[in-house]
Amino acid sequence: MKKIYFIAVLLALIFSFHSLANEITAIKAAENMKNGLIVIDVRNKEEWKETGIIPNSILIQMLSTGRTIRKEYISDLLTALGDDKDINVAIICHSGGRSSATVSMLQDKGFNNIFNISEGMVGNGSTTGWLNRNLPVIDCNEECK
Repeated sequence: MKKIYFIAVLLALIFSFHSLANEITAIKAAENMKNGLIVIDVRNKEEWKETGIIPNSILIQMLSTGRTIRKEYISDLLTALGDDKDINVAIICHSGGRSSATVSMLQDKGFNNIFNISEGMVGNGSTTGWLNRNLPVIDCNEECK
């Protein structure tokens, strides 16, 4: 019962964060990567294996195998981003929930230019999302072991 309650609370937080996040489309994020935009993918290894990953993205898994936020998650993000609070970063997940929550977490840490790729990798499953827009992906090899 506790697990169900925790998942319900987590989902409520994710959906409430979703409305607060700065958003960017998958197409705009792909274009901005050419100008230095960093993309962080917060999905899990199985998702990376299933769909592939965005070339040059940083992979930082948000959830543990128990579907709770990993204890090291925020510190891993902060290490990857460094001290520049004005760094341009876009966060992506499966469909926008985890990435939106991550944007809010990083904004709370003082980062200013953090964006949610709200369509995620799969979007609505047919017309939106990184994959459905035929944006670049590569196989997840070493990172997924």
